Amino acid sequence: MEDIFLILDAMKGSGKKVLATIIRVNGSAYKKEGASMLFFEDGSQIGLLSAGCLETDLAERVQEVFEKQKAFTFHYDMSDEKDMGWGQGSGCNGTIDILLEPVTAQLQEDLILVREQLENNTPVTVLKNLHNVGEYVFFTKEKRPFGQWSGVIPKVDIQIKSGVTDGLPIYQETYQPKPRLIVFGAGPDARPLVSLGAETGFSVTICDWRNEFCQKKYFPSAERLLLGFPSELLKEISFTPYDFVIIMTHHFQKDQEILLSILNKNVKYLGILGPKERTKRLLRNEEIPKWLHSPIGLAIGSRGSVEIAVSIVAEMIEVLRKPVRKKVELLWTVPD
Repeated sequence: MEDIFLILDAMKGSGKKVLATIIRVNGSAYKKEGASMLFFEDGSQIGLLSAGCLETDLAERVQEVFEKQKAFTFHYDMSDEKDMGWGQGSGCNGTIDILLEPVTAQLQEDLILVREQLENNTPVTVLKNLHNVGEYVFFTKEKRPFGQWSGVIPKVDIQIKSGVTDGLPIYQETYQPKPRLIVFGAGPDARPLVSLGAETGFSVTICDWRNEFCQKKYFPSAERLLLGFPSELLKEISFTPYDFVIIMTHHFQKDQEILLSILNKNVKYLGILGPKERTKRLLRNEEIPKWLHSPIGLAIGSRGSVEIAVSIVAEMIEVLRKPVRKKVELLWTVPD
């Protein structure tokens, strides 16, 4: 999923760093606007911006950023299908503009604050001034702006997108909180689901009342393991609009208790393992809501727990990537 979470985690570390961000793509490319990468002075890196076509050249250009401590933008034409071109025969048929920014003490401090906001389930929008490269500002709907920006911040539409604002030399991006996957049921078939979910970028919480199943050795990639009966755990968990919830305890009464308790919660995704007939009985023969994923997962003819896990995670990613448009105009004036 997004490399930005790994990059934000690295902000508390010492040493010089350079942040690389794709700010504009025309045509096709391996990654789109908003993809980020972090370069360290010792040569190590976090993330990728291409399929390996650009990283070597970028590493050389980063040295100039380290030396001058100044931000730059670079343009790459990936459409050249010759081996000597940037596309190196890949035929990506696109151009990419990349912004390289030195991670100054202030930017590092600001990115740590961004991380805190995301951990509190608060989206953060960033504007980067392409006219005065190096100026940036972060803001949320509740918090006053923070960053390095001179003058008035222009009105923008906050949308879940990344790119250059129409008619303005401004790159805009909204970071969304890391999606949380809450799995009710720690049976053996949940293990590949939790592993794949974590690998694709979900923060995974596993819930079960059976101590013999709900153990770290079975779910090493889960961030939280909650042991208890559904009635206890449902009081302990605060659900958010960024949550993906899967019910798979294989126990009818407990599945029913969990499902009926979560039906009215504001979550991003709710799915339940099993056929539609069982789900209808869980709902006491009421119609299955269209937004409830039952049967769970994309219809790829999956067999066995691993393939079922693939179909479920694919469906979650599909839901995650659906565009959500929220037009909100904000106008701030940064104090001198």
